[in-house]
Amino acid sequence: MSQKSSLHRVLEILKRLNDGEKLCVSRLVAEYEVSERTIQRDFKMILEVFDDFLIKEGECYRGYKKVLLNELLQGSDLMMLSNIVNVFDIMDNKSLISEKTKQLIQKSMEIYAFKSKPFEIIQNKKILRIIEHAIRFKKEIELTYAGKNKNNKYSIQPYKIIFLNENFYLLGKNINNKYLLRLRIALIKHIEYSTKIFYKNQNIDNFIDTMQTPWGKFQKNLINIELHISNNISQYFILKKYLPSQKIVKKFKNGDIQITYKVSDLKEIEELIIKWLPHLQIVEPKELKDKVKKELIYRLNALN
Repeated sequence: MSQKSSLHRVLEILKRLNDGEKLCVSRLVAEYEVSERTIQRDFKMILEVFDDFLIKEGECYRGYKKVLLNELLQGSDLMMLSNIVNVFDIMDNKSLISEKTKQLIQKSMEIYAFKSKPFEIIQNKKILRIIEHAIRFKKEIELTYAGKNKNNKYSIQPYKIIFLNENFYLLGKNINNKYLLRLRIALIKHIEYSTKIFYKNQNIDNFIDTMQTPWGKFQKNLINIELHISNNISQYFILKKYLPSQKIVKKFKNGDIQITYKVSDLKEIEELIIKWLPHLQIVEPKELKDKVKKELIYRLNALN
């Protein structure tokens, strides 16, 4: 039985493609003991990052060696690869990164310097492995979680490990009240398997796939956010999607733009607005204006 994490597996597939192997989905399914859907998702992720790296031949894939081994990556590709390497350094899997790939990153860093926020370090790797195994085989788990004032005990159906805002989270359904929980893995103190297995709720899987921030709320009606962005900062919103749902709906002659977001909780957008004030205006909803005003007053009072 394979005990490799999903990131571990993807990096290993990348390495094998770099070495010139032709990899077929059915063969990888048997080798890693995962579903065909899981392997297809691995290749989809690789294609999203290195869209010109793979050739598809039926159910099989081949990689262009020169893209990763003999040429410098473009900046965005290098950043993604460097982030994957950083995660694996934390996970104590440095041996999976080939010397040629390390040399490529080192050489490319003479041109690029990516200054990302620090990754959360997970001290207890055994807890992470139990979660991975429970998700893969749909096993319910019992865990103890460090809350603000006391430790809490939960019975959970684990769905996915997600990486947001430089932190690792476990998303799972609370068996007792049916709510979807988002727990920082670093704050899980103890974990063990239950004797039960579960069937996944497709609605939860769909929510996780479209999740934008750690503050997203399951089964909540989406709130439409509309902002007017001044021309002195509009270029940053044009060049970068601050949330996946961002859409530019209008461009003005003076360079201003109107943009929209769809969020499940106002907290998902609050910090972005505060960051760019006073160079934007909240068009709607009014409750967001009130929430931001209240938060700003609270922060100002904290300075007194």
